[in-house]
Amino acid sequence: MDALTLDPIRRLDGEVVLPGSKSLANRALLLGALCQGQTRLRGVPDGDDVRHMRRALGALGVRVEHEAEAVVVAGCGGRFPARQAALQLGNSGTSMRLLAASVCLGRGRYTLDGVARMRQRPIGDLVEGLRQLGAEVAYLGDEGFPPLQVNAGGLPGGRARVRGAASSQFLSALLLAAPLADAPVRLEVAGELVSAPHVEMTL
Repeated sequence: MDALTLDPIRRLDGEVVLPGSKSLANRALLLGALCQGQTRLRGVPDGDDVRHMRRALGALGVRVEHEAEAVVVAGCGGRFPARQAALQLGNSGTSMRLLAASVCLGRGRYTLDGVARMRQRPIGDLVEGLRQLGAEVAYLGDEGFPPLQVNAGGLPGGRARVRGAASSQFLSALLLAAPLADAPVRLEVAGELVSAPHVEMTL
């Protein structure tokens, strides 16, 4: 058998481009959609989660386009243009949970669904939090799981209590929608917060 001897590398010179985070990208895409004006995002990865978020924003009437090495999002100022949309989110938990809260800000009727596996992923804590803030959210299947129907008329605001042991995406979803609620929002975390770094990312 032939042998290959590799000498130690003394010096490296070059440029490395790391793939972007899907968690950060989906938050940034949604924030770009909710704000005023255009947002240019660089380093957006091309994974399933991000594709589901982009398609969902398009179904909600938000223009999302490629421009050179960036993704350009035309913000809608907190109210999605589409008054009715059926969002198919595959198995993207980030898209399901973040959008479930943000569509409450709009005016219209929205359904959120995914693959069979998504219908086994709990979302009850988020729905309860949204209901505490005055949102009208209903289950179209098993209690506590997608699919959901949101009859949106703006998010009234107020106080909501969220279990810290539940997914950090529930708290992140409420945090992303809260600045555009009709009244101030106070979120209380019950117990120890899991996945705190993801909440810090959202903040």
